Amino acid sequence: MGALEPPVVILAADHRARGVMTVEHYARYLDALRAALPSCDGVLASTQPLRDLAAVGALGPRHRTYLSINRTGLAGSVFELDDRLVASVAGAAAEGWTGVKHMTRIDLSDSMTAPALELLGRVLEEARAAGLEALVEPLSWRDGHVARDTDSIVLAAVVAHDMGAPVLKVPVPDAAPGAARVDAVARVVASVGVPVLFLGGPRVEPAGGRRGTAGDVRGAREAVLAEVRDAMDGGGAGLAVGRVVFQDPEPGVMAGLVADAVRG
Repeated sequence: MGALEPPVVILAADHRARGVMTVEHYARYLDALRAALPSCDGVLASTQPLRDLAAVGALGPRHRTYLSINRTGLAGSVFELDDRLVASVAGAAAEGWTGVKHMTRIDLSDSMTAPALELLGRVLEEARAAGLEALVEPLSWRDGHVARDTDSIVLAAVVAHDMGAPVLKVPVPDAAPGAARVDAVARVVASVGVPVLFLGGPRVEPAGGRRGTAGDVRGAREAVLAEVRDAMDGGGAGLAVGRVVFQDPEPGVMAGLVADAVRG
């Protein structure tokens, strides 16, 4: 498969392996992913979901397939920054996937960042040697959370880019919707020379955990789609979306709405 050609929509389905519980019922989870995939250009997932999607014929020749290879940094754990490999570039190539996805968290106050960057460098070298695309998610990490200000996103993007990452996946900067957010996205894109995918945020749950009304769903969808439009207007190469799609009451519909917004 050739180089990534924007605009693209990549379905992000590797949350559960990091301990981020999304859809607990596995068959329903797969059904949601299958419903979304026709509107997507690819999927990034951990080992078992990716294998199962392939087994049921949900992945076509046009789909890019990224195996998520480092998942030891379980969400909320004391070892969250110690994010080691649970799969390999060689294994991804052997199974026929088109690429690997690697997340690197950069915390300037934590010495675990140094081996994390060393690991990223090794993965990038192995992916180039194997002819696989490396989709890298560099995150600035502060006080146990992703730092979403523009300066922090630029810092992480530049570090990964200059180490050789061919495609980046970063958060949409925390800026006011509209012109300010478009400008922030444009600054991130201009700081590197490779395609930048922006990740969609988690779906907004109704207050009190109640089941969402039609109005709640419409409001949550429109907030996501406004973010998508700002990311694309700022020069994003596309979106990597997960929970906003597969936790939607109609994953296929939501994936189609995101794809329409990405492709204009």
